[in-house]
Amino acid sequence: MTATPKILYCHCACADTVPADVKEAVLDGLGAGGAAFEAVADLCGLAARRDPALARFARVRGLHVVACYPRAVRWLFEYAGAPLGEDATIHNMRRSGAADILARLAPYEQLAPREHTGGNPPPPPAARPTFAETPPDDWVPWFPVIDYARCKNCKQCLEFCLFGAYALGPDGRVRVAAPDLCKLNCPACARVCPSSAIIFPKFPEGGPIAGDDGVLPGVSEDGLKADLARLAKGDVMDLLRRRAARARTAAAKKYPQEPPRP
Repeated sequence: MTATPKILYCHCACADTVPADVKEAVLDGLGAGGAAFEAVADLCGLAARRDPALARFARVRGLHVVACYPRAVRWLFEYAGAPLGEDATIHNMRRSGAADILARLAPYEQLAPREHTGGNPPPPPAARPTFAETPPDDWVPWFPVIDYARCKNCKQCLEFCLFGAYALGPDGRVRVAAPDLCKLNCPACARVCPSSAIIFPKFPEGGPIAGDDGVLPGVSEDGLKADLARLAKGDVMDLLRRRAARARTAAAKKYPQEPPRP
């Protein structure tokens, strides 16, 4: 049985949030240096499906994940039921250039290309992986993950979402129950979260919504409720609650139980 490599590379094939030149240069560097690595098309898609591959990688000691914001990556693995160990290192291609990432990986996998000085020939470069431009099921994995280290379970997201993406779990905490019901490119629930606990890893503008470590300014639970009530003058809020309730009912029929964890 082949050991799982210590480097996991995410191509983020379903979004343009990671600069294309950075992705290409990282892949070229990994291949040229002969690193043992595994490349996946889209980490968000694997997490949404709770793919067993994430559990396999989560068990690797000293894992290096080359993807996006570390907070987003950790909570994607958590959502998939495969929490990363504290010794995992996450390299953020949205913030760091390819040369910097490859330099930090080099001590672990000897990535620097070596000149041939005789003896046995050097190993050939790793095969360059290719990725489909669209996901196999045509669903772009845009959905929220919850940072439970920040979440206070105020349930604002549950009340605010009109599409049934959220539900209450058996423990009474809000969870993302139906990721495919989330509306593409809608980060509204993250904008109103008073704890900046909702992450959309594919959010193009960066910041806390994309998984950066900061918080959104000027949002509080009490203030949000007051502002929404004042803005809606009661009637519209009642309508929104009824629409959200219908969406959650429909989602519950489609997802009667929480998806099994690997």
